[in-house]
Amino acid sequence: MKAEDDKNIFYEVTYNLDNNQSKPRKIQTGDFDKNILCEDCDNRIIGANYEKYAQLSMYGKNIDPEIAPICKNYQNPNDGAEYSICTNIDYGKMKLFLLSILWRASITDRKTFKDVDLGKKHEERLRKLIYENIVPDEAEYPIMMTSFMRTDHSLKNLIGQPKRVRFKDGLNGYVFLIDSIQFMFYVNSTNHKLPEYLERTMLKEKGEMTILHLPNGKELEFLKAILNK
Repeated sequence: MKAEDDKNIFYEVTYNLDNNQSKPRKIQTGDFDKNILCEDCDNRIIGANYEKYAQLSMYGKNIDPEIAPICKNYQNPNDGAEYSICTNIDYGKMKLFLLSILWRASITDRKTFKDVDLGKKHEERLRKLIYENIVPDEAEYPIMMTSFMRTDHSLKNLIGQPKRVRFKDGLNGYVFLIDSIQFMFYVNSTNHKLPEYLERTMLKEKGEMTILHLPNGKELEFLKAILNK
């Protein structure tokens, strides 16, 4: 994982899930790879079109109410699980921004992203979607979010090393942990049947997304389960 302090100095944090011990190490640079994208592509296409919207909608203050996501909190009466349903999301901009994270992680040579390898077919498909502003449907590269914000180990300001996950139902995915939010990207053929839980919670074309909140004390157990799949 990586954390960034107020002076933009990055630290690599090795966290042992078995004994709950961490070890920080100062590093000289972050994981921005200036060689994988031209400045115009990065700033004009990804930055201006997608990243600016995502940053404002997820972390911005005093955002225009017309474009601000509206989130309502719920609790499942059967098991007490907490979740939020967010609406008024610009599906196209949010989806392409998140997919740009996945794509850039796959094409960079940075060691932090060594486990992200989409292959030429998916890399080219994502490149085309992002640079030609083609919005895929919700079942193509579906995305699910889980929040650590309500746990003692919120993992705030940390960026975890992405990992590949293979599920028992045949799905493949990549898990990214970014500032208290876990993003799960599913990468499969478009004719692969999606499980009900994913269809219910993934980012939807109608501008809606369900965010699951991990119960306090279950965050490390959850990470172990995901990384051992």
